[in-house]
Amino acid sequence: MPEETVLIQPLPVHRDGTGCWTHPAWPSADDELIPYAWFTERGLEVRERNFKGDAPEELQAAWFASGIANCSAWEPTPPACGDGCGSCKIGEESPQVTP
Repeated sequence: MPEETVLIQPLPVHRDGTGCWTHPAWPSADDELIPYAWFTERGLEVRERNFKGDAPEELQAAWFASGIANCSAWEPTPPACGDGCGSCKIGEESPQVTP
């Protein structure tokens, strides 16, 4: 019998003290920040929204000037397709959201 495909169900987002959040159903992958294969196997498309292109310029300037890894003030633009947020993390250069 083939394995049942389970999609991520919507949940309220409760970000931590640094502004990060990851859906509890998000698969853990030691070798990659975003487990692309897991999403592809479920017919899901991965879209990334980067802080640099989404956050207001004043917020970006404050982020880079402070050197503090905290994206709590950033309210990422929701995806046009209506999908929710899967993860909001601090990336190598700046925060990113993966809807």
